[in-house]
Amino acid sequence: MQTVPRTSLIIYLKHMKHERQVRKFGHIVSTNRQQRYVVMYINEQEADQIVGKLIKLKYVKHIEGSPYKYLEKVYEKEQHEIS
Repeated sequence: MQTVPRTSLIIYLKHMKHERQVRKFGHIVSTNRQQRYVVMYINEQEADQIVGKLIKLKYVKHIEGSPYKYLEKVYEKEQHEIS
């Protein structure tokens, strides 16, 4: 069984009643009704196509991608730990 690389999107909506329509684009992990956003996982290969479709929807205000792949995952030892 192979794992499919996935990425996370944060989708800001005008109204939370549109959460159902957004579900068909990926797997919703969490929602925040007060700040009106949805956190969703999508396949990395289809990310450009899905983001393009989501931006065209009139109830989507803003989309942010996950910063995880840009974070440094291997850290060097700090100077005070070496001595």
